[in-house]
Amino acid sequence: MSNDEFYIGWQERAPGSFARYTRYVIIVAAVFFAVIGILLALQQKKFSTANFEFGQLTEVKGIYRQFPVPSVKVMTQQDAFGHASYITIPLVGYGKFGAEGTIAELEKEKNTSLDKKQVVFKGTLLYSDGKTLLQIDKNDNPLVSVTTPNSLVNTAPETKELGTIHLTGEVLDPKCYFGVMKPGHGKPHKDCAVRCIAGGMSPVFYVRNEKGETNYYLILDAQGKKMNDELKDYIADPVSIEARAVQYDDWIILYVDGKNKIKRTGGLSWFKSNINDISCSASCTK
Repeated sequence: MSNDEFYIGWQERAPGSFARYTRYVIIVAAVFFAVIGILLALQQKKFSTANFEFGQLTEVKGIYRQFPVPSVKVMTQQDAFGHASYITIPLVGYGKFGAEGTIAELEKEKNTSLDKKQVVFKGTLLYSDGKTLLQIDKNDNPLVSVTTPNSLVNTAPETKELGTIHLTGEVLDPKCYFGVMKPGHGKPHKDCAVRCIAGGMSPVFYVRNEKGETNYYLILDAQGKKMNDELKDYIADPVSIEARAVQYDDWIILYVDGKNKIKRTGGLSWFKSNINDISCSASCTK
C-alpha cells in the first residue's frame, strides 16, 4: 500500500506536501514574471527629453541667413580675448510649414531682405539632444528688429569640407522630433512627418552609431536646393545616403546628388555608420 498523500479539490485542507509544492510554484512563478517584467521594461525606449515651450515666446538675437536653410546664428558667449562661441538655430513655421513663407511676408512688409542682417526674432523654442530650433508665427509679430551688422560681428559661417560619406539612419521632420511630438520619429509618426516635410520643413537625417552617439544632418540636393519631394517616400524607413558633407558652424549639410543616392536598408543596420573617422564636433551629441 502506498502512503503518498492524496488531495481531492473539495476537501477543506490540502495535505502538507501539496501545500508546500503549491507555495513553491507560486513563489517561482512570481519571481520569474517579475524578472521578465523588469527585463521588458529595461528594453523599452527612454521617454524623449525634447521640449517645446508652448505658449512661451522668447526673443533670439543673431545673424539671419537664408542659406543653407533659414536660420539664426546666435552668439552664446565671448571670452576676454574677443573669441566668441555661436550656435545655429534653424527656423520653422507655425503648424506643418517651413519658415520661408513667414520670412517672405516679413521681408515684403519691411521692404528689405533679411539675409545676413542682424535680427531679433520672437518665437517659440524647441530643443533636444544639443540642438535648438525656433518656431516663428506671423500672428506673433516675430520680427522685433532688423539692422545691418557692424564690421565686428561675425556673419559668415565657418565651413569645412568633409568629403563624400555614406550614412545609414532615418529621415526626420525636425520640428516634431526636437520638441513637438513624442515620439517624433519612426512608424508611429510617419504620416505627420510626411506632411511636415511636404509643408517645407528642412528634413533632418538622424544617425546613431554603435557607441550610441547621435548625429543630425540637414539634407539638400547637390545644388543646395531643397529635395523634400524626393525624400517623402523614405520617411520613417531605415535608409542609407551617399552625399557630399560640408560643415556649417555646428550643423553638417548633406548634399545628395539625386534620389538614386538614397536606398532603403533593412534590419538593425541603420544604427551603424561608417563616419567614425569624422571627428565628433559640435554637431554631435554624446
